[in-house]
Amino acid sequence: MQQLDQSKINNVVWDISRQLNVDFTGVVPEFYTDGATDAAVFSLNRQYLVKITDLNTIRTQAEFLKVTHSSAFQKLLCSSETLGYECFEFINGIKFDGTKISPQVAVQQIDAIVRSYQKYPHSGYGFLNEEHTSWRAFLLDEIEYARRNIGSIPTDKVMKALEIAGRDNPEQYLMHGDFGTHNFLLVPDQKGNPQIRVIDPMPVVGDPLYDFYFAILSDTDIFTKVGADFIYGFFFGRGKDYKKALLTVALYVRMSRAWLYDREHFDAYVKLYERI
Repeated sequence: MQQLDQSKINNVVWDISRQLNVDFTGVVPEFYTDGATDAAVFSLNRQYLVKITDLNTIRTQAEFLKVTHSSAFQKLLCSSETLGYECFEFINGIKFDGTKISPQVAVQQIDAIVRSYQKYPHSGYGFLNEEHTSWRAFLLDEIEYARRNIGSIPTDKVMKALEIAGRDNPEQYLMHGDFGTHNFLLVPDQKGNPQIRVIDPMPVVGDPLYDFYFAILSDTDIFTKVGADFIYGFFFGRGKDYKKALLTVALYVRMSRAWLYDREHFDAYVKLYERI
């Protein structure tokens, strides 16, 4: 978490008070950090979640939330590029827990969220402000990044998959980009059924199917319990070869994330990759 002086925090809170017309007199910010982000994150009265972060994050997240209208995503209330912060609604939920929601329901909700993504005609593919000239170039960059982390895993399979998944440029959509259970919260609806809410986009231009697979693969229990045939039943407009190829790429990339952030499940990803 960033080390911030009190005057910086005071200026941010004052600006939020001004923009939202809310009195925060006497309110003490409650800070959060899990070591997975460079942003300073705190809540105000557990009603507002504030992130002090870099300019690129502020701009790209604002663009994603402006374009995408699903209620599943955390609502941006105000921001300031000058002071370097974003203020979101505070979501009262629990971290994603596979014991609280069935894997089939989770996949169906993930599918519904991904289908809310909007078409986004753009000059390139990949992370906003870091675009590549083609879908293949973006996927290759993802593979190369993963290979640097898990170089001991043979790349023959994923490179063959790339030739299929990257053969053509898909229609462009603006998608979350870091779409996984680490960014999911579960919030009960009026009937008490858990609903997925999503935080912390890292917007990417490309095929929403990649986000769909990446989310499912972010929890090995989801994938293994529902099986590949169930997952391939979504996105009817895509061919089976393309689906399998893109899933292979997503699995290889997700395997490297496990090596970095979820080491205890790394072997499970390796076994999935060997079987696919």
